[in-house]
Amino acid sequence: MQLKSLTIENFGIYKGVHTVDLSVTDDKPIILFGGLNGGGKTTFLDALQLVLYGKHAKCSNRGAQAFGTFLAGTKNRFSDQSESVSLTLEFTHKADTDEYTYIVKRAWSVASSPENTKDKLKVFCNGEVDEFVSSNWDDFVNEFIPQSLSDLFFFDGEKIENLANPERSSELIQTGLENLLGLDLLTQLRSDLTVIENERKKSNIDENLIKRVSDCEDEIGEHDIVLRALRNEAASLEKEINGLNVAIKKARQTARMSGAHLIEERDSIKFELGAIDRQLKDNLQQRVKIDAGACPLGLIPKLLEETKQQIAIEEKAKQAKELDASISDYEAQILNTLTQGKVDKSTLNAINKLVEDNRNERRGFAASDCYIDLPLSIFTGLDERIASEQAERKKLIKLREELEEKQALFIKQEEAIPDYSDVKAILSELAALEAEFESKATLLEHNKALLAQAIAKRDVLNTRYTSLLTQQNKDTFEQKRTLQVCDHVNKLKATMHSFAKSMIKENIALIEQKIAEKFIGLTRKDSLINAVSVDTDTFALTLLSQEGEELAPSRLSAGERQLLAIAILSALAEASGKELPTVIDTPLGRLDGKHRTKLIKNYFPKAASQVLLLSTDEEITGKYYDDLKPFVNREYQIAFDEVNKSSTISEGYFNG
Repeated sequence: MQLKSLTIENFGIYKGVHTVDLSVTDDKPIILFGGLNGGGKTTFLDALQLVLYGKHAKCSNRGAQAFGTFLAGTKNRFSDQSESVSLTLEFTHKADTDEYTYIVKRAWSVASSPENTKDKLKVFCNGEVDEFVSSNWDDFVNEFIPQSLSDLFFFDGEKIENLANPERSSELIQTGLENLLGLDLLTQLRSDLTVIENERKKSNIDENLIKRVSDCEDEIGEHDIVLRALRNEAASLEKEINGLNVAIKKARQTARMSGAHLIEERDSIKFELGAIDRQLKDNLQQRVKIDAGACPLGLIPKLLEETKQQIAIEEKAKQAKELDASISDYEAQILNTLTQGKVDKSTLNAINKLVEDNRNERRGFAASDCYIDLPLSIFTGLDERIASEQAERKKLIKLREELEEKQALFIKQEEAIPDYSDVKAILSELAALEAEFESKATLLEHNKALLAQAIAKRDVLNTRYTSLLTQQNKDTFEQKRTLQVCDHVNKLKATMHSFAKSMIKENIALIEQKIAEKFIGLTRKDSLINAVSVDTDTFALTLLSQEGEELAPSRLSAGERQLLAIAILSALAEASGKELPTVIDTPLGRLDGKHRTKLIKNYFPKAASQVLLLSTDEEITGKYYDDLKPFVNREYQIAFDEVNKSSTISEGYFNG
């Protein structure tokens, strides 16, 4: 089946007639619609479902309204009172080797009493009215897109996260499997047989039990009303919580863009600045202490060397003064002895010259200036101490630079913090939303507890009712006949249940394989899981790691759980064997950038032979739009026209 066009007339936010070409080609299967929130995207999806399924359509805002009242409320409020509402869908469908073109037109006028509003359906096949198909459309539409499988092909990406939790995924897998195998008929048959069984038993009870049975039936009826109300309240709360969750995310983004989130960090930043200031002061004290030691002497190595040389000279001068007196007498005695000894004159002259030279040298040293008067030992270990203190000073200087960089960073952060008065309204709105979210979440938890109690009580009432019906005290032919019928009914129900379980077990492996393939294909993480397992009794889904260990879906990230839900939808849709279009409203609403890229590249181009994406201006833009563009056949923009009081569908996307 492939959609060709949709015409909307005076439906919802669309005033007048609006026709959209939906034809695509094999290499470009995607039609991209862009529109702001409230512009008419969801109304477009509702129109597609309503024209196909009528009173059975799962429209977004119908709730518990009667179908007539709902139809009356869908008329565009700016259209003339005399004008009618209509939806016309053209599509092709292949049967064996033949292809047929169908046009389905569903129209209605608002009755004086809105609840009495009724729609009229007309179906054209290959250009001619087909009265038989028109009269039996509810049966025929299931040949094209079974209403029970519509969730697999028409869904809201904003709500896809709800399908990712274990309870909803189990329900989805069970419903999909039963419909794919035709087991939903068996479920309805078992329910009908239970009604027959209860009627038979009821007609056969002792008159003394009639009142008790009647009272029990009344109590069950009243309790079902309570149960229905609790379920409706839970659904309403979940919808409100989902809406609040979206609002909180937007408010947090606004707060971050305004810098309001930094206000909470003000005290922390001031504390860090104070700590850095203390460290800088301590660093300065340590450097001053080092500068008061031997470290500055490292600046005058030449002067130190000259000082050492001067001390050595002064030590020699002291020695020369001390030796000169004693050596002079000794030299005089030697010369006198040599003179008396009649040494030859030349030798004596040589000795006299030698003695004279030594005396002059000693007296030259002794005459040196002495002004330091310190021992050379004062320089012992000085070089090592200077080197050590210089190294320590370098460390302190490096630490000071690091502290000053951190100080500059924190000062910059402090300057970026806005005044509280400027962002007070933003923070107040965020706090109010978070408080409301907590309140609704608490109410939902309380509601779930009451619902669990109500379900338990319903089971007790049903058990009591069955017990009353089986309390027989008649021994008549009719009683025996009734018991035989009930026995046959129970056997038939057991046989059908066994048959259904057998069918599920035979086909579950295919579903498990397809879910695993789709999930691995979307995540592109071969190491995340190796396979999936579906319990044939509870339909609970278990992921299996490469090592064969169980990995509960709840352990996945939020984005991975959403990809898992999409994998389940895609696997069931593929297993159905039906070539049907896929229509997705808000396709990327709850996904982060990484997972958006995976859907853009690995899912949308392959989801079906025809894919309609209804996107906001914050979803398929920039790089996502560029990646998807090669697969896009047509682009439309849905926008509200204030002058004409109507949304319009025109060619071109936000970018173009």
